[in-house]
Amino acid sequence: MFERRTFAEAPNPIDLVEDIVRARDWAYSRDDSRTLSAELPGSWGETSVCAAWHKPPAVMQIAAACRLPVPLDGQNALLEMLAYANDILEIGHFCFERDAGALCFRHAIPLRGVSASRELVEDILLAATSGLDQFYPAFQHALWGGKSPAKAVAAAMIHPMGEA
Repeated sequence: MFERRTFAEAPNPIDLVEDIVRARDWAYSRDDSRTLSAELPGSWGETSVCAAWHKPPAVMQIAAACRLPVPLDGQNALLEMLAYANDILEIGHFCFERDAGALCFRHAIPLRGVSASRELVEDILLAATSGLDQFYPAFQHALWGGKSPAKAVAAAMIHPMGEA
């Protein structure tokens, strides 16, 4: 059986998120001490970022989302794309929020007994925003361009160098 231990309260990681967001000059709002919402221009449209601090259980969640239109017959391609993309990600995962019509990247960070570092939060924010930028065209190719999800994800993994 696990023993429940309590630790001294760590600093609120949302304060750290706010510092990073402010330094990047992203438009944001903070309705309370436990949540922050930001809007920033992504490569494929407006990206919304939300950070939430849950205590207990001492978990910070970071999510980024952008609108993704899905054709009526695109359900299977969408699910297959999510599986292929999630298979490749090293941290976080993609999901689709049907009600909002949005492609989302999510990651949760357990922080019981430890504090979040600036580097950790920056890495998660970078993974969220760059993940959307990298994979959004692959979702578009699979949903609207008729490309197979496997080929669309493979194309998203190509990282061109230099300028044309």
